[in-house]
Amino acid sequence: MYHESELSVFYSVDQILKLLRKNPAFSKYCYQRKLKKGESIRLTPTTRGSFYMIEKGDFSVYYESRLTGKTLIFFFQPNDVFNFPLLKERMHPVLEVVALKEAQVWIIDFNFMMSTVKLEDPRNYLQLNFLATTQTQLGNALIRKSLDSKKRILHALVELTEHMALYNLDKVYELPNFMTYELLAEMAGTSRGYTSRILRELRDEDVLDSSSRPWIVKDLELLNDLLYEGT
Repeated sequence: MYHESELSVFYSVDQILKLLRKNPAFSKYCYQRKLKKGESIRLTPTTRGSFYMIEKGDFSVYYESRLTGKTLIFFFQPNDVFNFPLLKERMHPVLEVVALKEAQVWIIDFNFMMSTVKLEDPRNYLQLNFLATTQTQLGNALIRKSLDSKKRILHALVELTEHMALYNLDKVYELPNFMTYELLAEMAGTSRGYTSRILRELRDEDVLDSSSRPWIVKDLELLNDLLYEGT
């Protein structure tokens, strides 16, 4: 068993590039791609020949299958990686990441990535980190799916606060600048109007300030209490 900090120290664009550049074939198999706001990278079982690292920008992440349809499960930020599967037979049916603003990613040939990792990362820190992150994201998405409408919104806010917010000098949490009523509603699987109503209640209770960006979570403990109320 590992502490999260043990794995995350190896899990950044700079660290992974440092590892990959040890292979003299780096420039042949690794390149950068710029994306405009709204552009997407769509991965299917037949188009997964590359490993991706986010160098700049934010992305919304959608999981899609014939059974569930298209679902927003979480968001990616710089230093996140995606498409790092272990088993060819068990890949997500479709994964789509959509740029929320101008972005830049590194695209690395998957066979090159794996051959280098086998030599330079014998303890599999990269794969373990990826698996731990994916497990958390999909686990939260599953929990959220089982809740009622209000608690789905509260759960999404807690998840965003705990995993993506900045704890600033005023001792409050700043949510990412890309967060909007529409994205939160999509993540929670509710309407924009209903989401607005719940956020207004949170503002009245002095839990959240969503009047301007970045949104501020003023009382994470109370937000958690509201989420677990009645359990």
